[in-house]
Amino acid sequence: MKNYKVGSGLFCLFCFSLFPSCEHRVETKAIVREDGSLDKTIILFTKQSKQETKNYFGIGAEQGWEVSVDSTQSTTTSKEDSSKSKNELKYTYSFSKSFQSADVSNNELATPSDSLFRLTSKFEKKFRWFYTTYYYSDTYHAINRFKLSANDYLTEVDFQFIDNLPAEGNPISKADSLFLNKLNERIFDHYANRAYFEEYFQLLIGLANAAQKEKLLKHQESIYKLLFEKDSKLDNDPWPSLLDSLGIGINVSSAEYRTRKAWAESKFNFISWASEGKYRHTIVLDGQIVKHNADSVAGNEFYWKPSYLKFAFKDYTFFAETKKPNIAAWFASILVLLAVAWGLRRNIWK
Repeated sequence: MKNYKVGSGLFCLFCFSLFPSCEHRVETKAIVREDGSLDKTIILFTKQSKQETKNYFGIGAEQGWEVSVDSTQSTTTSKEDSSKSKNELKYTYSFSKSFQSADVSNNELATPSDSLFRLTSKFEKKFRWFYTTYYYSDTYHAINRFKLSANDYLTEVDFQFIDNLPAEGNPISKADSLFLNKLNERIFDHYANRAYFEEYFQLLIGLANAAQKEKLLKHQESIYKLLFEKDSKLDNDPWPSLLDSLGIGINVSSAEYRTRKAWAESKFNFISWASEGKYRHTIVLDGQIVKHNADSVAGNEFYWKPSYLKFAFKDYTFFAETKKPNIAAWFASILVLLAVAWGLRRNIWK
């Protein structure tokens, strides 16, 4: 997990998604059956070696998931010096489990948490006499868990642009590329920095007495500017020295401070990890296709490769709907028609 430093060389919590060298991929797959039962598979491709026991879906063997681990060694070349290379291990963690229903799946994957993915599934089966329709969806809940609303930093046009982004890896126009760069700038340089600051600032406010709180609020903007100015000499944990310089005696070595800080950092780490990822989602749903919002379809497999921006600030739903003919209903209808026709014919003969 990366450490994010304020001040000089600041890496805000979303910034790594700006660069093409993504460190991990996330693939999720749901195979859905007519009765609503389903098999789910979540695969993590990462350089980290502890994703089996600690991952941002909160799943593992102890929850009944079948877990498999594979590792491969690859050679990477330095961008600065092509003559330099190093060997590194890449890990593949696969988690699989069968569920009786979407609701049972939600009990494990959709529980409220500020430091885990939330994936909500929905299944609907509707009888239409001649056909039965099957609707299935998976919804990624917004990965932005900051308390500060993004609505003051992003416009409706921005959200529409995000909604219209093509599948990851597909080309976009130069105009859209320029717009995306400006959007990233507002997200990373303005919103993320401010949201990160507000989380820590409110943490301190919660620990301060009345006099300390008054002083903190008085110097709030000056603290923010000091934290994020380019030439700052502050280290990775700047708050103790900042508080000392302002004469604010909040005990940052207390157990309560450490507990609150650990909770905040778990949330920051999740946002960071989730925003660095490349995603692929698959739904397998038999039947004649009615509608879907997939990026591509092969037979009855629906595929999505969304940018993380799709579910950065609001929930994003992958859905597919199919239908199957009700053979018994067709036969029953034919028999009824034949019976009616036979009755009419007998009346005519009389």
